Amino acid sequence: MMQGIDKSKSIKSGIYSKGEIDLESIIKVVKENSNIIEAGSIHTFTGIVRNTSKEGKPVVKMKIDAYDELANESISKICNKLKQKKGIIDARIIHLKGEFELTEDLVYVVIVSAHREEGFEAIRSAVDMYKKEIAVWKREDFSDGSSEWVH
Repeated sequence: MMQGIDKSKSIKSGIYSKGEIDLESIIKVVKENSNIIEAGSIHTFTGIVRNTSKEGKPVVKMKIDAYDELANESISKICNKLKQKKGIIDARIIHLKGEFELTEDLVYVVIVSAHREEGFEAIRSAVDMYKKEIAVWKREDFSDGSSEWVH
């Protein structure tokens, strides 16, 4: 059982600490949306820690930090923009922060759509937007003992 979140309350998009929330809980909450009967699909994207940096350096672990207030504001704007698109019923972006090992979840994007095509398009847009727009930084720790902070 995940700690810190009362599952009976709505899970809002935003920054959460590692271990505070999981994908299953998010899906359960979006299915409680009164408009869920209009949905034909729920699309999810889960970003995880991989074993190499963008430049190909071997990564052994990662730390994610965020300017919560600014990041939450940006995430909210992205989700609201996505929900304005035709056929998008709900959009949630949950970005985790803390210390992460390889393959651990970092981010969840959940899109509820009337039809699959607009859902696929919205999930790609959501990922592209959050990668560019939110105030989140990661420290990649490399196998040689060095580390680097990147945005």
